[in-house]
Amino acid sequence: MELNQGVLLLNTTYEPLTIISAKRAFKLLFSKKAHPIEYTNFFAYTVRSKIKIPSVIQIAYFIKKPYTKPKFSKKAVFIRDNYQCQYCGTFTTKPTIDHVLPRSKGGKTTWQNVVTACPSCNNKKSNKTLKEANLKLIREPKEPNYIVYTTFTHGVKRMETWKKYFEPATRPNSPVPVLLS
Repeated sequence: MELNQGVLLLNTTYEPLTIISAKRAFKLLFSKKAHPIEYTNFFAYTVRSKIKIPSVIQIAYFIKKPYTKPKFSKKAVFIRDNYQCQYCGTFTTKPTIDHVLPRSKGGKTTWQNVVTACPSCNNKKSNKTLKEANLKLIREPKEPNYIVYTTFTHGVKRMETWKKYFEPATRPNSPVPVLLS
């Protein structure tokens, strides 16, 4: 296991700030600027000891970070929808994106109009509206709350263990419920 693997950095309010390398996480931990929340099953070895590599750390002081809109991309849509077809509910390894209101009928490429679809549902819907294709959405598409979530670059397995930190309702030890869009 290399020290460049990702570690989720949380603010004092348990909100995700960014993803840093394990090497950077150790620097923050050893300088007492952060403390560990969760660990991986991997170790970093020194000459005299072995140290468990953290998965999630929390910064010791509050960082005020202005809100920035998440960058729209196909991958960000897949992550937002958890690689699940928003029409039939199947999880797919080869997802496609679909415009709820087709572009030919005035639909825009926005967070509120694009969803993940499996190839068969995308072909079934084709250039039709939901009503014309007799399809229903599992969830209404919306803009994600966190920019970190959409710029996430690590494997889906790691994302599952971090998911609770991206969803305010399930955030552990959150002192006050955070209301976001």
